[in-house]
Amino acid sequence: MSAKKIILQRYGNLLKEESLVTMQDKILPNTFVLEAPEPFPGFFDYYSEIPLDTKPLYIYFVLKRLYTLEEVTRATQNIKKYFDVNFNAAAGVVHMYNKVYHVIRVRHLDSFNQIVDLQAGYIDEGIEFKKKPKDLKGKAIIRLKKFFTLEEIDEGVYFDMDELDHGYFAIPDKLPWKYFEDLTRRVKNNWDYSAFDAAIGHFHQSFGIVDMVRIYNPNIDREYLMDVRKLYLERIK
Repeated sequence: MSAKKIILQRYGNLLKEESLVTMQDKILPNTFVLEAPEPFPGFFDYYSEIPLDTKPLYIYFVLKRLYTLEEVTRATQNIKKYFDVNFNAAAGVVHMYNKVYHVIRVRHLDSFNQIVDLQAGYIDEGIEFKKKPKDLKGKAIIRLKKFFTLEEIDEGVYFDMDELDHGYFAIPDKLPWKYFEDLTRRVKNNWDYSAFDAAIGHFHQSFGIVDMVRIYNPNIDREYLMDVRKLYLERIK
């Protein structure tokens, strides 16, 4: 008999860097929407088997003000009752050109044509969008407030049950972003299988916080995740 899967549902944060561009079409007039054309910049072959422009990958609705997690979650929950696609949404903050933008990050839409309807749904729920400024394009640091559904495959090692190409492993302490960037470079430079993208985050558990690293690779498996974990943990001071 196989061992019973350990499935955990957790709330936490994820911090990552992406290049974002301002969307011009397929959105409500005079609203501010950002798109990540390359959502996993550390994975250089991301588009090797995915045709460009087939569907939106990572979309960020820029909000007029900060909405609470409860407000965003309730709005999303209500929209999911009737919306045709089982999209994923997360509240977050985008830091870009020394400015802070409150956002809702949207994944798993089937078509760019669904963006306007989804925006209209959020407006019906009382969420207001920021007006579009001049075009923005560049690197951004993004912090997302996320709900995770995780399978624990080893102590402190997890696969994401919603994003099947994501894995996580616990680390001893919270790492500053610049230190994490340098750490990731050192791991990649000392490994032949370094086509992965990495982010840092944490989730809440047992009235405490578990710090972690998120690894993206479309071919991720247990052996790969354990190998990456070993390289990171060897180099964390």
